[in-house]
Amino acid sequence: MGGRETPPDPNKANLGKTLRILQERLPTLLQSPLPQDILAPNISLQLFPSTHPHLPVVSGRVAYNAALWTSPIAWNRVPIIGNVKLEILAERMTSEPLTFLPRRAGAIPEQLVVRWCEKRRVKDDKAKKSGGSSLPWLRLARGVDPNKAFTGLFIFDFDAEGRILTHTIEQAQEGGDWEKGMGAKFVGLTDWLLGGMTRDPGAPIPMFERKRGCGLQ
Repeated sequence: MGGRETPPDPNKANLGKTLRILQERLPTLLQSPLPQDILAPNISLQLFPSTHPHLPVVSGRVAYNAALWTSPIAWNRVPIIGNVKLEILAERMTSEPLTFLPRRAGAIPEQLVVRWCEKRRVKDDKAKKSGGSSLPWLRLARGVDPNKAFTGLFIFDFDAEGRILTHTIEQAQEGGDWEKGMGAKFVGLTDWLLGGMTRDPGAPIPMFERKRGCGLQ
């Protein structure tokens, strides 16, 4: 008979649960709070630490949810209900630390890096489609000017129980260090959920691939 099978790691299962919830909730992350059970009690939110290190770090579940909802103010967007839906451009997992982002004590090696941009208004989206209303908040709810849509990154760190420990928001600029990924190897989130970090190490995928839309994918 073969050797005894290694029992599944419950913390790995918890991380998978957290990632699946995140994958589903990312487009509305700035609109509605995440389930409390996937947030570490000491979760922290960092806004643009590479360019604005003076901004305070918010800690704790209640403070995190409040600060996340108002975070669009940091890129000059008033967080009106419906004005902050996101288009998710890429979701990547890595177990190699990003050298330009210090890791928090207690974080496991796996990180989720998400590239996103604000929902953009479709060119032929006329007011008549919504009953001819000209209310500003209704116009905003349909998306922002495609030429002014903010593109950013979410970087998630997790604790040993698979809960979100740190959520970092950064600006994503083409040609910058974020695009290059600083040499880290990445796996698509869906691939990771299907098989973990098992992709052929000789064929790592880029952090983001060039496709149409908000810059890189």
